[in-house]
Amino acid sequence: MMIKFIGVSICILFCSLLLKDSNRPFAVVLSITGVFILFFTAVNQLKDIVETVLGFSSVSSSTLAYSKLMLKILGIILITKVVCDICRDNGENALASTTAAIAKIIVVSLVLPLFETVIGIIGGLTK
Repeated sequence: MMIKFIGVSICILFCSLLLKDSNRPFAVVLSITGVFILFFTAVNQLKDIVETVLGFSSVSSSTLAYSKLMLKILGIILITKVVCDICRDNGENALASTTAAIAKIIVVSLVLPLFETVIGIIGGLTK
């Protein structure tokens, strides 16, 4: 499966490089479209991972909540990485940096309840 992804990536790269001099806008669209096709194809492979993680967490409801949180954060990180790379490839470094910073803020806000739980557990152990 990985060979297919690498092959498609190399084909998109060569086509984009060939078109870059003669038709820059089309090369950019081709590159972005290729990224999204590869990304969404890879996301379909994540289905097995999600099912496995949720299967591990079926023991208790609290583990299920933490597993869902972990998967949500993983999704945010993957999507942000793809979007930031697209922005940087098109010369929008400021937009990429801002997007990355916003994603970090969102991840921290999602993890805050977990920190609260851990601090509560530590506080209960020290009493």
